[in-house]
Amino acid sequence: MFEKIANRFQTAVLVMLVVLLCAVFVLQFGGPQADGCTTGGSSYAARVDGESISPGDYRASFLLGGFDRAQVEEQRRRRLWEAALDGLIERNLLAAAARDLGYEVTAEEVWRRFGEEATIRISLGVESGMGSGEVQIPESYIRDADGRFDLERTKRYIQNYLRRDVGEFAEAQILEELAERMRETVRATVSLSEGEVWEAYVREKDQARIDYAQFNPAYYREDLNPTQADLQAWIADHEEQVQAQYEANRHRYTDLAPQVRSRHILLRNTGDDEAATATARTEAEALLAQIRGGADFATVARENSQDTATAPRGGDLGYRPRGRSPAAYDEVAFEMEVGDVSDVVESPLGFHIIEVLGKREGDVPEVEAKLELAEDLYREDVSVTRAREAATEALALLAGGTSAEDLGARLDRQARGLAAEAPVAVEGEEAPAVEEEEGTANPLAPRVEETSLFGRGDSPIRGPFDASPLVRDVFEHDLENPLPDEPIQLGNVFVVYQLKERQEATREDFDGEVSERIRNGLLAAKQREAVDTYVRELRDQAQRDGRIRIRTNELEVSVEGNGEILSDPEGIECGGDCNGDFEFGTMVQLRIREGDGAEFLGWSGACAGSDDYCIVTMDQANEVSARFTGNRPSAAAAEDDEAEEPAEEPEAEEPEGE
Repeated sequence: MFEKIANRFQTAVLVMLVVLLCAVFVLQFGGPQADGCTTGGSSYAARVDGESISPGDYRASFLLGGFDRAQVEEQRRRRLWEAALDGLIERNLLAAAARDLGYEVTAEEVWRRFGEEATIRISLGVESGMGSGEVQIPESYIRDADGRFDLERTKRYIQNYLRRDVGEFAEAQILEELAERMRETVRATVSLSEGEVWEAYVREKDQARIDYAQFNPAYYREDLNPTQADLQAWIADHEEQVQAQYEANRHRYTDLAPQVRSRHILLRNTGDDEAATATARTEAEALLAQIRGGADFATVARENSQDTATAPRGGDLGYRPRGRSPAAYDEVAFEMEVGDVSDVVESPLGFHIIEVLGKREGDVPEVEAKLELAEDLYREDVSVTRAREAATEALALLAGGTSAEDLGARLDRQARGLAAEAPVAVEGEEAPAVEEEEGTANPLAPRVEETSLFGRGDSPIRGPFDASPLVRDVFEHDLENPLPDEPIQLGNVFVVYQLKERQEATREDFDGEVSERIRNGLLAAKQREAVDTYVRELRDQAQRDGRIRIRTNELEVSVEGNGEILSDPEGIECGGDCNGDFEFGTMVQLRIREGDGAEFLGWSGACAGSDDYCIVTMDQANEVSARFTGNRPSAAAAEDDEAEEPAEEPEAEEPEGE
């Protein structure tokens, strides 16, 4: 018994000595350069070929990259921890490759370069796009008052700012030097031909300017109102496509909670001005009077609704369960009968007029489901066809001698619902009265626009597509042949153009200075690409061979009260105690989910405060606690609730597009 007590006493003394030694080390050298002394610290961040990358190495790289100056949310969004850690992994792989080629670097070389250039080498992961290079250090950190390199001053900077052991820092910079020599070796393999330089010059100097018009299927989709006969005929011609769509979406039409299909007219209410609110209500009442007087609801919606997403389709919101629209909207819509039109309904969004088009619950018959799915497919198919036809017609007009200006005027009148051609006077007669052109054209409507001068590598028009097919086609034409052979399809948009100006590169301006500038820029770009490709291949091979190991650290979460904690990346989801493992450096976002009637009280541990989320950096094992009011339901009670209570309605959201 006494022997056991003595052993325990000896163990306690040893632990105390270790703690004291660590404390002395930290006080002496300024921080966690002695990894493992800190409670919960990690002995390594990653291993490459059995060699460790220390947490201190990682933190120094994070600091040198300036990542610590970014807001925590930005650090997480840009995954800056990955850039730092990947850079160190890739550095070690490059250094090993350099040593295989016979390269060696000494600590004396590192200090000599440091004293001459006042720079620290840093590697960042190639996938980050940040590149690798050198960080300039203020001269006052490494030189004395006379401007001479001061090694002791330099060591203090390394210990106090970078929080690194001097020997570890020197070893890290040796690896950085070796990695840079390997990059230089790869760069030396890159060459350029005169033809490549000339092609680059042509891409830079060849320029063009065009007038163009885009024909977007979304614009033509808005005017499609297929009848049931239209849909059934289309289904007959596309049976396999409709069946495949139905099989993929069958779950959307089974065991449905009550749903209402409605359309609405919305006049927004900012809530900031009583007069503006009164005006919005008065306008809504006037529109309702029009509808009750026989005006077509869909037409009034298209012309007046301020829900920009649904107005083009007559305010149609489609089928929705409770909770997809504001509560005030649902309360009225679900009590109405099919075909009814509501009074003016006020919600946080503004003033609504509602028409109920349909109701359903449970299982939707297959025929009805296919009709609904076919309507979307029909609109997509027919709108693309109409956009292509309109673009082809416009190109034919240009080919027939219509100027781009006249085509633009024609398209503008069509977009405003006017005759394509303005009325003209007949000889000997008075010109017809000109129609009033009130309102504005739909932003999606085709219009003629003019580009500035652009080159072969530019993207001259805006849009959610790759414009390079258009650019290639333009530079295959000249002013004697200024039109494309057919509309150019970019994504699902069709473009027609007329070449207005063309400037071609000439050998006369391709002098020595210009050639050298282009050569240097092109060579640097090819070298960067070659290095990045080499590093990716090096890393891919190391991963296949199992030579890279990134440490995982445990995050322990405890929840008190009626609530849950979820994580991004996934790994934590619990209302009690749970844990998850995350790769070193990962910035884990923890979010709260309050239980019924519960209130979140706050975080403790690695998180603090009472915000509904917090971010934990997993550079070591961490513990987080979250407190809510109320008691967490038992598992049995939760099962009973699930069996007896209806499914929780989703959180209310604005009608689509608002």
